[in-house]
Parts: sequence; C-alpha cells; structure tokens
Amino acid sequence: MAVSYICRLLAGFLLFYNAETGYELFSIGCQLELDGKIEEALVYYERARRLSPDSPEIYTVIANALFKIREFDQGIKYCKEGLRIAPDNDDLYYTLAIGYIGKGDLKSAVVIYERLLEKSPQDIELYNSLSILYEATGEFKKASGILLNMPDTLKNSDIFVRLGALAGKENDHTTALTYYRRAFTMDTTNVTALVGLGTGYDLLNVKDSAIYYYEKSLIEDSLLLTVGKRLVELYSDTEQYRDLIKIAGKILEREYKNGYIRRSLGFSLYKMGMFKEALQEFLLASRLDPDDTYSKFYIGRIYLEDGDYEAAVKEIEDALKVNPDFIELWIYLGFIAIDIKDFKTARHAFTEAAHRGGDLIQVYYLLGVVSEMERRYTDAYYNYKKALKYNPDDLSSLEALANLCERLGRKDEAFRTFHKIIEIDTTNAVALNYVGYTLAEQNDSLEYALELINRALVLEGDNAYYLDSRGWVFYQMGRYEAALEELKKAAQLAEDAIIFEHLGDIYMKLNDPTNAAAAYQRALEQDPQNQKIRKKLEQLNK
Repeated sequence: MAVSYICRLLAGFLLFYNAETGYELFSIGCQLELDGKIEEALVYYERARRLSPDSPEIYTVIANALFKIREFDQGIKYCKEGLRIAPDNDDLYYTLAIGYIGKGDLKSAVVIYERLLEKSPQDIELYNSLSILYEATGEFKKASGILLNMPDTLKNSDIFVRLGALAGKENDHTTALTYYRRAFTMDTTNVTALVGLGTGYDLLNVKDSAIYYYEKSLIEDSLLLTVGKRLVELYSDTEQYRDLIKIAGKILEREYKNGYIRRSLGFSLYKMGMFKEALQEFLLASRLDPDDTYSKFYIGRIYLEDGDYEAAVKEIEDALKVNPDFIELWIYLGFIAIDIKDFKTARHAFTEAAHRGGDLIQVYYLLGVVSEMERRYTDAYYNYKKALKYNPDDLSSLEALANLCERLGRKDEAFRTFHKIIEIDTTNAVALNYVGYTLAEQNDSLEYALELINRALVLEGDNAYYLDSRGWVFYQMGRYEAALEELKKAAQLAEDAIIFEHLGDIYMKLNDPTNAAAAYQRALEQDPQNQKIRKKLEQLNK
C-alpha cells in the first residue's frame, strides 16, 4: 500500500480523534518516510498510535514501514496487534501476508491469502497471488489448480499465460502449448503468449514452429535482444542463413561488440559463399575476443580456400595456443599440411587430435591417408585396420582399405571388403561394380553379378567401366551380341586398355578377327607394356 495513500487516509482519521497533535505527528512521520528516514518516521508513527490505539490503519502503516527496514517479525507483531482490535480488517491481513513473505514464511502467507479469497472470490489478484505463492513453495499443481478453479468470467489471457508457464515448469510442454494457444486466441496482442508458444515448441524440438512464433513475438521490439538471439541459434540449426544474416544485423546495431552474434553472422555468410564478408565478421569477432578460437578456425579455413597457406597456418596455430584441446583445429592443421604435402606435420597434427580425445576412427583413417600418400602402404593398411577395429562399419575406412588392397594385389581381401560395403551401403556404385566384375572374372554367380552391376548403372548410367563390367558378364554368359553392344558404348566413353581388350575378345568369339585386331591394337596403344594383349595381337597377325 503506497505511503501517500495511507497518509491521506489517516490524516482525516487522526484529525477527528485528536485535533491537537495526532495529525501533526502522523504528517511528520509520513514526510520522514517519504524522505527515506524510516526509523525516524517510526518514532512519530508510534506516538500517533498511542494517541489513537484503536485505529487499525496506524498498525498497517507501522508494519509496512518496519518491512522496509526488514524488521519483519516486529512488523508482523504490529499486524497481529491491529487484528485484535479489528479482526476483519483486510488491509491488515494483506500486510501480514507481506510480512510472512518477507521473512520467507510462505506457508503462513498462503493461509492468509486463502482466508482472503474465501471472503472475496471475485478478486482476480488474490487468485494470482495465491498461485504465485504455491509456485514459490514448489507446489505447481496447486498453483495451477487455484487458477483453473477460479470463475470462468475472471480467466483472461494473462491467466492462461500463467497456466502455460506453470505447465512448462512441470515439463508438460504439450499442455503448456494448449494454455498459451488459448491465451493468444483470447488476445492476439499478448506477446508473452507468443513467446510461450515459441518456447514450448522449442523445448519439444519442433524448430519450425518455434521459429514461427518467436518471429511473431518480435512485434515487441524489446524482445530483439532475448528472443532474437535465440532465433539466431535456431536459424543456424535449421540452415536458414539468409534470415540469420538479417536478424543478426539488427542485433548488432544495438550490440556492436556482441562477439557471439558476429561470429554466427560470419558463419552464415561463409555458408552462403560470401567469404570476403564472412572473413570481416570473423576478424572483428576475433579482435573483440582474442580467445575466440572458433573465429580463428574459420579465418584459417577462408585463408586456405584463398590459397594463402601461410596465413591459414598462422591463424590455426594462434588458436591452438589459446585452446590446444580444440580438436578440429588439429584436424584442420593436418588437412592444410596434406595440401602442401607436409606429411610430417600432418601426422603430428592428427596424432595430437587423437591424444586430446579426438575420434580415433577419423584419426586412424586420416593417418592411413597420409601414409598412403607417402607410399607407405603397409602403414596405411594397418591404420585403416585400426580405424575399423573401433568401428567395423566405418565406410570411409572400408572404402580406403578395399581400394588399397586392390592396389596391393590383395584381391580376396578387396573383394570381401567391397562386399561388406554393399551390406552397409546398398547404393555404393563402386562396390557394386567391383563385386559384380570380380564375380564375372571368376565366372561365378553371374546372375547375381549382373544384378549388382545393373544397380551400379542405375546410379551412374554413363560410367564406361560399369558398362564394361556388364558387357563382361554377358560375355561369360555366352551372350556375345549383348556383350558387344555394351563394350561399344564403353569404348565410346573411355579410352582404356581393358575395355579395348574385352572388345577384342568379344569380336574373336563372333569370328571377326579384323575388328578384334583393331581393338587389340587400340588396347596396346593405351598400355604398351601389356604382354598379354601383345600376344593376342601377334597370334592374330600370324
């Protein structure tokens, strides 16, 4: 209750009872309280009370003044003394409840508000106050129940917002959404309801709906620095980079030095291919926060994409000085080293990544790649095997191992590995073709081989090598005309010794030595050291 109101109320009251001194004492007390001199005011209030001990209002004034200086027990004592004089005085009960709240005795405050509510069942503020008290004591169901049981005529948009907030605190976000939606239906200008809807969907991970309601809530300009910042995160999560760029710009107009928003803006610009603009944002973010290793990481990436290896390495190394446990920095340093063929640095970087808790599958795979580039094939083989020890289904390691085994002449292992790849990834055209062609070479399971190669050709219909494989299956099946058609297509798409050799073999089966010789000749031109093809040609020329 405001001091000025109480002063006006009691001035007339005290004047009536003691025209000589009551009004003067009370007026002096009011002025002192208004000036912030509470303890001095209390002296005059007490003198006024002694002149009018039967006035309940003076007890209310004294109690409120005591509460201001946190003398809650003393204030409560005056309230109770006043209630002995006027046991039905609501103002004293309200003041007593405030005292209990001040000293943390919320349960006693609840009892008082329940009593007041019985007397005034149409007072919406009592429902709200009692609900807040129950919420403060952790009794969320009672807090909701008070509001739900109030007369329907009193339930407005703000009441349903409160109900939504309470349901949210109980992690019942679906029910919370129902209340917030009801609040918004009742009052489409209720921005708190819009924020509640956005928050509910956000917590349920329904990001598109969360974004929709958060965006609508921004009709309230003051929410830009709160809801707007959450929208930045959601736009990033959902790759809505244009929207992120727009709202980040508005936020930065007010918070120029907000490094997080500037970094997010840089990331969006980077993803949009606007590398020059992205670089400027990352540089600004890095200057605002010298410990911002994320920005340095992307500065390094942009420099690398521009071919400025020296600047890229400098940024990555500077970031690693700040945070040597930033694993992606080590990985990217390794990538840079691979690009400039500094394999020693690459191995060091990937090993550091592993040492600092990096993904061992990725690290061993990358170490295998480095070893293979150095032609240290045995080391590469064992690194790929180590990666597969941690995850036998890692496709990158399986593909690398299969191709390496093929290169090293480990045909059986290559075949088994490619077959495993097909089991994991049924759309891997390379593996489908390899297994199919190998079966054709072995003249084994030709129908299955044809099925696999057909699946590869569905994925890559103009691949000359897959067409060659299908032609070779037809050859093994004795379907020479069909084989010839496939090999002619393949020969038109690629100049390859094996394709021309297969074409020559088919012509031989079709009793066409002239075209066979021409095909072998073209094969030999592609692979002059191939003695097998040379012998086939020599036999034809005898």
